[in-house]
Amino acid sequence: MATLNPFLYERPGSLEQLSSLLADHAGRVPRYLAGGTDLLVAIRTGKANPELVVDLKGLADLRGINPCGEGKLWIGALTTIHSLEMNETIRNQATALYEAARGLGSWQVRNRGTLGGNLANGSPTADTAVPLLAMDAEILTWSPSGTRRISAASFWLGAGITVLHPGEIITGVEIPFKPASSSAYTKLGKRRAMDIAIVSAAVALKSDRGVIREVRIGLGGAGPTPVRARSAEVYLTGRPTLSEHIIQAGREAANDSNPRTSSRASREYRLSVIPVLVERSIRSALQRLEDPQQDKVG
Repeated sequence: MATLNPFLYERPGSLEQLSSLLADHAGRVPRYLAGGTDLLVAIRTGKANPELVVDLKGLADLRGINPCGEGKLWIGALTTIHSLEMNETIRNQATALYEAARGLGSWQVRNRGTLGGNLANGSPTADTAVPLLAMDAEILTWSPSGTRRISAASFWLGAGITVLHPGEIITGVEIPFKPASSSAYTKLGKRRAMDIAIVSAAVALKSDRGVIREVRIGLGGAGPTPVRARSAEVYLTGRPTLSEHIIQAGREAANDSNPRTSSRASREYRLSVIPVLVERSIRSALQRLEDPQQDKVG
């Protein structure tokens, strides 16, 4: 283990206190601590050497899962991954996010890790990022200069890079609930549990009388950021829910992708499995629309 360099530690109890301490430490770039499942590991291994660590866990207003406005759900940035997998509203109305949370890391990681931390880390395979992308979520942020609402589609700029400015934090996420819609998330890893995705796919869709009226497809591990498979969405919209169309949509999603070769998988392998995961997610979402009473984990 690398020798730890000294750093300042602060734990504000409100956004007002956070604003004040950022002003007091204007010469230092803060590293924010939420669940700590990534930052603490990076510090201990020497990959991160912050001068200032700001613990956000004292900001109680950034926790919770609550309706907000008409047809929307607000999820606080400090809400744990375990809370997402245990919440009935998430399970029933944002099923892709529930499935992503259920398959993220170990039980210990899900109890510590937070939604905001998973998003801000900027990983192209972040489990919660992909369903939020498919569900047209907005990411809410705060900084001393004001607040922002950022569409999930424009939040990630590259591997480990987001649109967040220095000192800016995620405060929550808003998901629009659309009547007669359904979603699903499928993930491929080297192991069946406690593994980072090689590739993942989330689908949110609406259909009527056997025709897909609206569809959004998010992919993880398909490029340097989570990716919207827009060509696949255009292809599938307005088409009957036939196997040939679902299969072709998977192929279109692969065409929308630009994965890289890494120690986990080759580019060619990722391109070969993307159509399969997209097809499985589409079929799962359609099945839930046909049988709303089925077990949502199916």
